[in-house]
Amino acid sequence: MHHRQWQTALLLFLVVPATIQAQAAPDHAQRTDSIPNAGWRHLAVGAAVLAATFLVDAPIANVFESPHSAAAASAANTFDKFGEMTGIGVVVGGLGIASMVTRNHHVLLATIRTAASVALATGVTQVLKYVVGRERPYVDPDRDALDFHLFKGTPSGTPSFPSGHSSTAFALATSLGDAIDKDWARVALFGLAAGTGWARLQQQQHWVTD
Repeated sequence: MHHRQWQTALLLFLVVPATIQAQAAPDHAQRTDSIPNAGWRHLAVGAAVLAATFLVDAPIANVFESPHSAAAASAANTFDKFGEMTGIGVVVGGLGIASMVTRNHHVLLATIRTAASVALATGVTQVLKYVVGRERPYVDPDRDALDFHLFKGTPSGTPSFPSGHSSTAFALATSLGDAIDKDWARVALFGLAAGTGWARLQQQQHWVTD
C-alpha cells in the first residue's frame, strides 16, 4: 500500500470511530481514563522491569540483526508509519477537521487531548534522549547495548533511548482509545502501537528497553 493510501486508511480507521463515539456521548458524560495515575509503587515496578530487560537487550538485537524476509521488512515499514509525525498529523488533523465540521464539543476535546498527549510524549522523549545519550544498535560497534553518553546526546547525533516512535504511538493509542471508549478500538490501537515498537526493533533502530 502506498504511503498516501496508508494515511487515508489510517484516517478512516481512527478518526471516524472516534467522531461517531464522541457525537453519541451526552454532554454530561464523564469519561474515565483507561490508565490510572501512577504511584511510586508503579514506578518502582516499572524501573525493576526495565532494569531486568537490559539483560536481554543485546541478545534480542542480535536476533533482529539476522537476515529477515521481504514480508517482514514491508510489515515493519507499515507499522513504523503509526509512530511517525506525518501519520500522527493525519489523524490529529482529521480529528480537528471533524470537530469543525460536526461542531461537536467532545470531538474537539478528543482532538486537543490527543494532540497534547503526543506533544507531551515527544517533549519528554527528546529530553530523555539527550540526558541518557544511548547509541542505537546499528551504531554500537560491539552491540552490547551499553554505550551511553550521559547529558551529552550521542556522537552519532541520533540517541536511542527512549523510542520516539513508540512513545508517540502509545500516546496516540491511549488518547484515541479513551475517546472511542470501546474494547475493540483499544485492542486495535494498542496492537498498532506494539507493532510500531516491533518495527523499530526489526529495523535495528532501537534496543528492546528503548
